[in-house]
Amino acid sequence: MKIDTTITIRELMGRYPSAIAVFMKHRLACVGCPAEAFHTLRDVTRNYGLALNPFLKELSETVESQKNNEQKETLTCKKDR
Repeated sequence: MKIDTTITIRELMGRYPSAIAVFMKHRLACVGCPAEAFHTLRDVTRNYGLALNPFLKELSETVESQKNNEQKETLTCKKDR
C-alpha cells in the first residue's frame, strides 16, 4: 500500500489507528497535537529530520497489517454466522 505524503496526520490516524504506534515508536509529538489537523506526513518528516521513504515504508507496512487483520476478522465473523 502506498500512503500519500500529502495526507494530514489527523486523517491518517483516523483512517488507520495502527499508525499511531509508529508515531509513538519514533517519539513524535504528533498524537494529540493541534497541528495534526493540517500537518502532512511530509511536514512531519521534515520537521523531525526523519528520512521520508523509510518512515513511509514503516507506516505502509503497519497500515497493511491492520487492513489484513480487519479482513481476517470480517471473514471469521461471516464464517461464524
